[in-house]
Amino acid sequence: MKLYLISNDITLRSRWIGILSSLHPTTLSEFSLEIQSPSIVMIDDKVLADISEETLEQFFKNRVMVLSMTPNFVEAQRFLALGAMGYGNAMMHGSHLYSVYQALEEGKIWLHPDFITLMISQMQNRNNLKEKSLEILDALSKREREVALMLGDGATHQEISDTLDITVRTVKAHATAIYQKLNVKDRLALSLLLHS
Repeated sequence: MKLYLISNDITLRSRWIGILSSLHPTTLSEFSLEIQSPSIVMIDDKVLADISEETLEQFFKNRVMVLSMTPNFVEAQRFLALGAMGYGNAMMHGSHLYSVYQALEEGKIWLHPDFITLMISQMQNRNNLKEKSLEILDALSKREREVALMLGDGATHQEISDTLDITVRTVKAHATAIYQKLNVKDRLALSLLLHS
């Protein structure tokens, strides 16, 4: 899958190229809808400043990671809602930037752990499970449903293990089955499914 790095900041673009050079990225200095699809795109949020939401939704059909010099939770929510697959700090450590690429290549969402915690806690405070969400869980066994609800509320595997008096290994097995049955990739996607 082709990798594009997009920023009008030469220093930032050079840094990304240095970190990801083994992936032979194509670099651009401005926004473009002419990117080959499917592709992985890492883009500076400043380049997206004046782009309409409709255009962003089209652009985010690629696997896009938005990177910001001043990341903030509200911007992360906006880009994720429009279809971005990740959001983070433009100056993150090189190993993390490479992890972003790997996650997007596998079709997974990448967020800084603090943002995941904030998103889950915000969803919990905003609303409880809606009736539609409960219907979604009908495909699960009773125990899987219990685990799914706890995962969706941000509980760790260990917390679920302690609460339900089952092993962490069993919790992980239930989590895998839940993700498959509900066609979600991870706990963030499960939480979004349950709380949206």
